[in-house]
Amino acid sequence: MIRLIFLLLLSGLFSGYSYATCFGKGISFAPALNVDLSDKLNANTPVWEEQYSTQYVGTFDCSSSKSKFTYTLKLSPDNKNAAIFGFNNGTQWIRAQIVNKIGDRELSKRGEHSAAELNTPMTVRYSLESKPKNGRVVPGDTLMLDDALMVSDITGIKIWELPIWLLQQVGKILSWLLTGNWPYDERDMYGQPMNIKYAPKTTTCRFENAGLTVRLPKMGVAQVLNNNQPGYTPFSLNISCQNMQQEGIADRTVEMFLSSNNLLASDASVLTNANASGAQGVGLRLVKRDMPSSPVILSPSNVDRGSATS
Repeated sequence: MIRLIFLLLLSGLFSGYSYATCFGKGISFAPALNVDLSDKLNANTPVWEEQYSTQYVGTFDCSSSKSKFTYTLKLSPDNKNAAIFGFNNGTQWIRAQIVNKIGDRELSKRGEHSAAELNTPMTVRYSLESKPKNGRVVPGDTLMLDDALMVSDITGIKIWELPIWLLQQVGKILSWLLTGNWPYDERDMYGQPMNIKYAPKTTTCRFENAGLTVRLPKMGVAQVLNNNQPGYTPFSLNISCQNMQQEGIADRTVEMFLSSNNLLASDASVLTNANASGAQGVGLRLVKRDMPSSPVILSPSNVDRGSATS
């Protein structure tokens, strides 16, 4: 009888140790990390990485002298489970992935702990994407993620139970990607929210002195025929651009060219005057000031550059 009681007590001791836990308060959320990608991602910089640290706060109690925690990366590095979001009603698509390796965490003290002991750095890679088959549409320019990186208590989970638990987490990620809702369970302890904004400003450029009038000297036919560059008159077109990105780079390729509907049919660098009162047999040619022997090619269209000089 004494031996039976001893065995029961021993069994109860090991059972209590195996299922000793730190969870029990439910999920708690850290203050959100605010990220603005508006001037970070563009056609010239399609990928951007930034490092953060989770901001878990509060306290929790562990009933074991050795507790183990694992992290679930909702912004999965796995392309099969990638988190892709379509900002501004699906106009711009961005993939977000936590790319640094985040290992399990062990705490070796029974009793009260600070949530800060579970904080960890995370590196997030953002990438511009073409429209994917599957992705979550964001109605405006700001995505509010309830949780990007979550920590769970896995103390007491048997070795053979862990693969099943991990598979369940993968299933939860898929559910979260589809619905935006995460099915939290009792072992989930802390989550790190993120607010991600993407409101890119498109670079626009214009001629500051559009409508410029260039007055040419009056010349006779003999002067035109006997001079190498008759009537040569330098002038400048001033260009300015707004909403430039970092280091003065446009967010897209910008081409500026000149056009006219009065071009010589056989030479798009020569302007002619088709009016009855205009000079006949004489044309005007634009050249680059720093390369006078290089003519400026114009386009017959004001929307299609074609082969015009840019």
